[in-house]
Formats: sequence, structure tokens, C-alpha cells
Amino acid sequence: MTVRCPAGHESIEHDYCSVCGIAVGGGAPALLIAPGSPSLTACPACGEARSGVDTRFCEVCRYDFTGKVPPAPLPNARGLVAAPAPAPVPPRPRALVLVVQVDPTLDVEPDPGTPPPEGLGDVRVPVTRPELLVGRKDDVRDVHPDIALADPGSSRRHAKFVAMPDGSLVLHDLASTNGTKLNGVDVVAGSRTALHIGDEVTLGRWTRIKVEGAS
Repeated sequence: MTVRCPAGHESIEHDYCSVCGIAVGGGAPALLIAPGSPSLTACPACGEARSGVDTRFCEVCRYDFTGKVPPAPLPNARGLVAAPAPAPVPPRPRALVLVVQVDPTLDVEPDPGTPPPEGLGDVRVPVTRPELLVGRKDDVRDVHPDIALADPGSSRRHAKFVAMPDGSLVLHDLASTNGTKLNGVDVVAGSRTALHIGDEVTLGRWTRIKVEGAS
């Protein structure tokens, strides 16, 4: 008497398949097959009774009795093959905020006639527009920056914060007279530099702008 291994082969050995070598006792139980038996009468994968000798696939687990192709996908209740799972959605970039501060310690060449203003708290500017112009307001020249500074050391059009389509932020120096620093290092006039949370931009005589994530 032969046995049917979990892969569907008739094996003359009862411990390891004499055809493919897998353990006969591993996975689903092997089926005993009497000599001369024409075909399987039950699925070797799940044990479901085979509906007929000409039936190719198990009605429960879709096991292929011929061993030629992998089982077809199971249909859903309406007879349609289930669609593949959608690709994961990448996380949305974190919203950014620019924190504008007056820092008197930055004023290395103080002018008694124009001292740094006192008592001003931080100004938080959410990055919700494609560009934010930084500089001194000038009604005569019709210059109205998004981040208006009362810092005589800053230019009217000093720099821009540019929001990129991927959610990142770029500092664009507009070739200002007194220059711009990023984390204490001078940036090249007219250059564009990528910014990250925690970066600090200093300009003018006492202006500091920090990049933070929105809370």
C-alpha cells in the first residue's frame, strides 16, 4: 500500500516521500492509497472530499490535484476575485512654523540711536504659503514683506522662505546688503539652502528666525 504525501505524490515510503523527499507526516496528514486506486478522493492539503475524479481544484483551499499550477485565488461572495491591497500611503510632511525673535546678543555693533526693541515676544508664523518674504516694510517703495522686521540691519527684500511641493523648506537669500547666516555660518548671496527643524537663520542686527514643527 502506498501513501499520498502533502505535495500529492504517491510514495512507497511512509516516512519521507519517495518522489520529492518531504516528510510524509509534515503538514496535512498523508492519505493511504490502496493499490490500483485511480485518483485522490480527498484534498491532501485540507482534507475536503473531492467532488469528482475529474475535478481539478479543491473547492475549499483551491489545491490543484494535478500539481501543475498554483491554486487560483478564492472568489469573494459576489464571485469576483479580491483586488490587491492598496499601497501604503506615505506620511504627510509635518507642518512647519517660523519663530521670529529679537536677540540683543546678536547686535555686535550696537547703535545707541537704534537699540534693539525690548519686551517683544516671539512671533510665530505658520508656513502656509508657497513663499514668505522677509525684510523691512517700506510703504513708499510698496514693499510689504510677509515677515516684516523693524531691524535696521535687514534689507527690504532680505530673504525668502520657500515651501517645496514635497513639504520641505528652502531659504533663498536675495543678495541682501548685510547677508544672512544659517546656524551661524554665512550663506552664499543669492543661494538656496534646504532647511530642517531646529535650524536658525540670523540676519540684520538682532533678528533670529527658528524653524520648528507645528505643535
